[in-house]
Amino acid sequence: MKKIHILLIVTVSFLLTTNFKQTTTYKDGDIIFQTTSGSTGKAIQLGTHSIYNHCGVLFFENNTWMVYEAVQPVSKISLTQFNDRGKGVVKRLKNADSILTKKAIDKLKAMFKTYENKNYDEAYNWSDDKIYCSELVYKLYFNALQIQLCKPRTLGDFDLSNSLVKEKLNEKYGNHIPLNEPMVAPSDIFNSSILDFLK
Repeated sequence: MKKIHILLIVTVSFLLTTNFKQTTTYKDGDIIFQTTSGSTGKAIQLGTHSIYNHCGVLFFENNTWMVYEAVQPVSKISLTQFNDRGKGVVKRLKNADSILTKKAIDKLKAMFKTYENKNYDEAYNWSDDKIYCSELVYKLYFNALQIQLCKPRTLGDFDLSNSLVKEKLNEKYGNHIPLNEPMVAPSDIFNSSILDFLK
């Protein structure tokens, strides 16, 4: 039953994925979700039961859409370059027109500067010393605007049963897996009740 459930989620999500384009449909502050390749990305998919293993925030700068994201290091990338890494979807905060004012967008951008150029956090710790992708998105909204996109969970709340997931956990933590470490996965933000798909 669990395998059927996971397959259904992946199938439906796959049907919703698309290439990202330079378009006026997007708005500053939109959250972009992506499926990337690689074994770590696959482990994230398995552990979270979601096709999406990466996310960032869209902003329009110098006549082009940019993605603020946590990779190595935390940085900005053009949507065109982002698109080269994989397909996905874009979601928007409900009531964004009234909430994401110019002042709010400026706050998000200012908050990003506090994380920009920090190293990517391969251990997925909750501290600000290093940052991973969904942690960045969550903290931008929460710290800048006091908007909680989702509730953090612990590592132990995710599905750690798959052999690839176990392999990656062993690579990162050895015998000291921090099961109580607060975490936010791309899927947690994707499933947020305060986000909508773009119409």
